[in-house]
Amino acid sequence: MPEKRSNPRKICDARIDILDSESNELIGTLVNISVSGFMMISEKELPENYVFQFKLVFAPGCEESTSMELGAESLWIQEMDGSNQRWIGFHIIDISDEDRSTIARLISEWRE
Repeated sequence: MPEKRSNPRKICDARIDILDSESNELIGTLVNISVSGFMMISEKELPENYVFQFKLVFAPGCEESTSMELGAESLWIQEMDGSNQRWIGFHIIDISDEDRSTIARLISEWRE
């Protein structure tokens, strides 16, 4: 199947937790990312086509900044067979220029 993304995603080479910005509740873990979107794995049941405000929290030693905040819309959800986990794809709709640059720098080092 041909790639439809204009910005190819890279596999996350470090543990990056995704938290709800308001409650600080753990929502999932980053799997892959580009400057325009990302995929997480989660045990939470989240709605499709919904806008979230997330905080991405980097594992110690992963990055000089410890976290970043962004707004993202859930585009699709795929349940994992035999598990309570699911893959969830997001489009980034709100992010600071500084955090977008951090993502670009990180993914330049990560694998596809």
